[in-house]
Order: sequence, then structure tokens, then C-alpha cells
Amino acid sequence: MNDLRTSRDNTAMAQAINLARGGAVAASALMSYEVRASLEGIVRSGNPSLGGISTSDIWYYGGNATQPIASTVAARLALLANTLQSSLNTAICGRNFAPDGSGATVQVRVHFTTAPACGQAFPSSAQLPSGYVIDDDNNPATPLTRQVQGYALPYVMVVTASPGTPYQRNVMVQGEYRFLLQNGSFARYALFTNRHRNRSNSSIWFTSNTLFDGPVHTNERFRFSFNPWFGGYVTSAGCTDAGASSCSGSISPGAFFGSGSSTTFLSPGQMTNPNAPSWTSGGITHAPVFEGNPQVNWQEPFIPMPANNQNQRSAAQTGGLYFNSDIARITLYAGDASGTPPTCNASGVCTPATSPYQYIEVCLTAACTGTNRQLYRYDASGALYLFNGSWPGVLVRTGFNGMIFADGSISNLTGPARSDASNPNTAPPALASFAQVTVANAGSGENIRIQGDLKYQSPACSGTPTRSGSTVTRATCNNLSADNILGVYSQDGDILLGNGTNSSLQDLTIHGVLMTSRGEVAVQNYNSISPRGSIRLQGGIIQYTYGAFGQFNSSTGQMIQGYARQFTYDPRMQDRAPPFFPTTGVVRVSVATPLSFGQREQVY
Repeated sequence: MNDLRTSRDNTAMAQAINLARGGAVAASALMSYEVRASLEGIVRSGNPSLGGISTSDIWYYGGNATQPIASTVAARLALLANTLQSSLNTAICGRNFAPDGSGATVQVRVHFTTAPACGQAFPSSAQLPSGYVIDDDNNPATPLTRQVQGYALPYVMVVTASPGTPYQRNVMVQGEYRFLLQNGSFARYALFTNRHRNRSNSSIWFTSNTLFDGPVHTNERFRFSFNPWFGGYVTSAGCTDAGASSCSGSISPGAFFGSGSSTTFLSPGQMTNPNAPSWTSGGITHAPVFEGNPQVNWQEPFIPMPANNQNQRSAAQTGGLYFNSDIARITLYAGDASGTPPTCNASGVCTPATSPYQYIEVCLTAACTGTNRQLYRYDASGALYLFNGSWPGVLVRTGFNGMIFADGSISNLTGPARSDASNPNTAPPALASFAQVTVANAGSGENIRIQGDLKYQSPACSGTPTRSGSTVTRATCNNLSADNILGVYSQDGDILLGNGTNSSLQDLTIHGVLMTSRGEVAVQNYNSISPRGSIRLQGGIIQYTYGAFGQFNSSTGQMIQGYARQFTYDPRMQDRAPPFFPTTGVVRVSVATPLSFGQREQVY
């Protein structure tokens, strides 16, 4: 009998230990997602007393010296820990982390400070060091490069588990909550609008045909008809009239719902569930679907558009290619040593699969002859050469930084021509697998026109999001280690797609992030050219006002002018960006991960 009792006791204790360990895993997962959202909210609050970032210091939490000041880091992270502790208590205190239906109880508390958590004291046998810097990828000498700073908040997690018997076990976990901060790039958005309306002030409505699989933001307010789908974080600042640098109107968070003459505005407080809002009128329910993590924030801070492009101009002058004039054409293409691009068949398979050189052809005039034609190339080492009748040509720079800038218009930005004008698959790649390029311009009313395909040699994704009934299938993005990146940025003009005539390419294909600070990304003459298929974009669009692509028959849904939209978000842009691409000025959490250093059982 004693042996049976001992066996039962051992089984119950083993169950309790396993439950406690499982609870620790579940709580760690919660810290990676839900707690990360709270961390981002604190960081972006701009309130230093709460641990928010509101400083021009080089180091977000460490002062303005060449290296972070350890005492400053510790003091500022202590304020962050205090605020995060409150959010964490709300998320986990009283929550049972045991499997549903098990009859067991698993309680978790996490201490970022030595104060009580979930009503329980800090374990007397534990120690809690100060927070510190774990990554210092910031280089003050090159402030426009990708900047990431990492910090660690030590924590103590205590898990108490019981399998529904008198037996109980405690597990204490010592660890660090490590997170990376970076000055967010505008490139991270699948769609960003400063004003969520077109240039003539007509409202823009998202419908069931709307499928965005990356972050979407407006400084104003969205409008939803039927069931648009969003696979990334959706945010709006709630401004009634957005200016370039701040809200010119009032802040009224929420969104519009409905269609036709039957519409309404709902504030977050009027929404039954702010993460799944809906409104029904005339038997029709208008309910956008948010499947991001986190899902939606109706009160995001206003994000100002860049005031100028001096950083991009300076980068081109010091380490890239700068042109103080209009440019008739820029052709980007991957090629071999003789300048021959790959050959791509009707299915899009290109031979060879990789190219050793990135070519940049700059035509200052339409004739593109003599000194008005400049042909450059560089390889993975970054050494940039100018063609002088034969290769390797004349060395221009030992380290090309990827920035191309024109003080004037760029009439045609394109990749190499298709072998079959009707099939975009036959267009050779514009960017070699290693190439990272940003093309930018300046000047009031000076536009950039993309008239030809701009394709990566190694794209991150294939396909586009598709909808079947209520189910949306995301694009396949399984090449996230790809290096080729393209950005196109116009400070004052528009980015116009197609050539504005009925000879515009069928299914114009663009891989890259397109941004204009004061204009819009739109199809040229969208309301007069015949239907030309779709703009197949893999990347994102950032614009001051929402540009039009085409017109549709409201009764049949058939396109009658211009292009349809087929957009795929490039997930690499969550923590990468084209060279010298404009930043939002808003610090964001790019990664947050709890790291456990070990567990102790029955420690107190």
C-alpha cells in the first residue's frame, strides 16, 4: 500500500513539475507577442518618466556619448520596467495557463522589478540585475544606415502548478527580456497615406477586393465597405485633416463603415470589439477582417512626412550618383561581364539565375548618345565603374552606397525590355541578387515615371494574396534572406506608373517600395487609357494622397480604364529598407524575445 501511495505521489509531483514547465513556456510566448505590443506602446508614448523615448540622443536609453552610458541605461530602463510591470500584471495575473479541460491550475507571475507582482512578493532567493545594452549597431557617423539598438531587461518568472490534487510545485526562471529598437523606416508599410483621400478630396473606401498582407497606416481615418482583409498591423491617427508635419484638423479616432448613402462613423468606444468592428445597415454587415498580430490601433500617433530630401541628395553626392538635371531614362539591369542580361522564359525562369554585375544606364536626353549616355556597373564588392569604351572602365567609387539622385524629373525608370511584350515573366531582372538601390529626385512638380518592369533577380515572395469566400491565402514568401532591394522616392512630385497611353505595358510588374512625400503614386492617365491588366507590386506604397490606378464599372466590377491592383507585401521590410530610405522618426520594437538562463524547482 505504501508503494502504491508513493507511486501516486511521485506521479502527481511529476505532473505538477511538467505543468509548471509548460506554464513557463506559455508565459514566454505571451511575452513575445502580447507583452511586446505593450512594450511598443510604452516606447512610443514619448513620455520619458514612463520609459518612453522622447530624445534626440544617439542612444535611445543611454545618452549622447560615443558609447552608451551604463548608469543612464540602467536608470531609464528601470522606468521602462516599472511601466511594463503594470501592463504585464494586467495580462497574466489571475490567468490560468493550464491546458483547457485539464482541471489543473498554473499561475504565473513575472517580476521586472523587485516590487510584488500579482500580489506576491519578489522571491528572496532571487536577484534582479539592472538593464543594459546588448547590441550597439548604431553608427553615429552614418546615421542614415540601418540602425538597431538592443537592450535587456532582466526578469524573474515564478510558476506555481497543481494538477488538481493537493500536490503543488513551484518553478523559478531567471531570464532577460531582450528587445531591439530601431528608427522605423517608411519602407515597413504595405500602404501608408498621409491623407486617406485622393487629390480632389474624394473619399477612399476599402472593399472586399482589398487585400493587404502587411502594415497599413493613415494619419487620417479609414473607410470600410463589406469585408476588406488586412494581414498586418492596421493603424490610424484619427486626424480629420492631415497636414504634412502635423494634424491640421482635430483628432477623432475611429473609422467609417458602410456603402453608398448608408454610412456611419464609429469611435473605438462605439465599436463592440475594436479588434473586430462591424456595422450593419439594410441587411448588409460591413466588417473589416484584421489578422495581424497585433491587429489594429485606432489611436496611433501622427507620423509626419519628411520635410525634405537633403539626406538622400547628400548621400548621392558623397557616395552614390548625383545628377543636377532632368533625366530622360534610367535603366537598371543585372548582367554578365559583357553587359548581357539573363534570358527569361514565359514561366519566368531566367538563365543564368544570378549575375555578377549590376548595371545602371543613365540617359540625360531621349537620344541617349555621346556624353548624354552614362553606363555604370558595380559588383558585390561595391566598386563602381563608368564605361569608357570597354570594361572594366573608369573607377568612380570604391564603395557605391546605392543612392541615385536627380535634381529634376526622371521621365522613365525601367528595367530591361521583355522578350514578349505581353508577358511580364519574360522581363529580365532589373536588380541583381546583391544590389540595393534607391532612386530619388527633387523639385516641385518633378515626377518619376516608371514605364517598364522593375524586377528582382531574387524576389522574396511569389504570388499575391487571394480570396476564396471568407478565406484569404497569403502570398508565398520563403526567400526572406534575399538581399536585392529597391526604393523609389520623390520628395515633391508624383510617382507615375505606365506611359499614359494605350501602349502601357500589360501587367506592369514592380518589385520595390514607392514613396512620395507630397504627391501620390498613381497610374498616368488612369481614367483614359484602355484596361492594361494589373500593377503587380511586391513591396509597398507610401504617399501623401491616395493615387488612382484605374476605373471600374460599379455594377459589374469590370475594369474599364487603367490598371487593377495586385499587391504583395515584402516581409523583409519589417526590419530592412532600401539605402537611405526616409525614416518615420518613430522608434519601434523590431524584435522582443524572452531568454531563459535556467530553472529552479521548489526554491522557496
